[in-house]
Amino acid sequence: MKIEPVILDQWYPVATEDAVQAGKVYSTQLLGQPIEYRLDENGELFATDSASGQPLQTLKKYYTCWVSLGKPGDIFELPEFAETDRRIVAAGSIRVHASGLRVVENFLDMAHFPFVHAGILGEQPYTVVKPYQVDIENDEIFARDCGFYQPKAALSNEGGLNIEYIYRVSSPFNAMLYKTCPMQPARMDVIGLFVQPCTEEWSIVHVPMAYLDDHASLKDLRLFQQTIFGQDITILSNHIPRKMPLLSSIETSSRADSVSVAYRRWLHEKGVRYGTWQEV
Repeated sequence: MKIEPVILDQWYPVATEDAVQAGKVYSTQLLGQPIEYRLDENGELFATDSASGQPLQTLKKYYTCWVSLGKPGDIFELPEFAETDRRIVAAGSIRVHASGLRVVENFLDMAHFPFVHAGILGEQPYTVVKPYQVDIENDEIFARDCGFYQPKAALSNEGGLNIEYIYRVSSPFNAMLYKTCPMQPARMDVIGLFVQPCTEEWSIVHVPMAYLDDHASLKDLRLFQQTIFGQDITILSNHIPRKMPLLSSIETSSRADSVSVAYRRWLHEKGVRYGTWQEV
């Protein structure tokens, strides 16, 4: 299968740094291709095509190990991961039976909070998604002025709060969430959703986080985010079709889906076909 350059020439996550041990070789799949990766004697990431043994380009950044099968440019900027007062932790790597594009779109969806994440990210009767602003800047998608009432906005916070969100999509399979930190309201926690498209219908989701919460343990921060994503897995795994319909009549959008609509249009304009469902 020929993969379009806009997908082939990207950086993709294969693990978070805490999951890679020196002296061990790991096998995985990326864009349908078997690959292996490991840390060399200097602690540098090294990866190869499993069939040919051909070396692949690698990068360690944002507490994540990245590999490319093509000719990638510079990776997106995420300076919060270098701020020394933040606590860097990974929520793990989770395998999902869905296109990675579906996973990113679900991450961008606030409307499901009161129903899928009741008692944490939302609750009834607070179900209305307020209007928000979506822009394309430097070929990235930003959704700003996103607000939602959350009964458990952060692990170390008691009581419900109105929380501000900023969503950012930097490449087809990578997105970030900036979220009000109740302990430091002038700043935002950052959650990365970095998706490894194993095939067009299977993905591994890697979730590194840069928190300002200095009260909760790293274990509890990890479990809190795992709980939220665990609630999404059933929804994601039951999407039909498993691939992402782009400009299709089989799924209907509402005003609350403005960022999803922008994401699908952005993918279409880039010529993305890998992981998408095409009407025939």
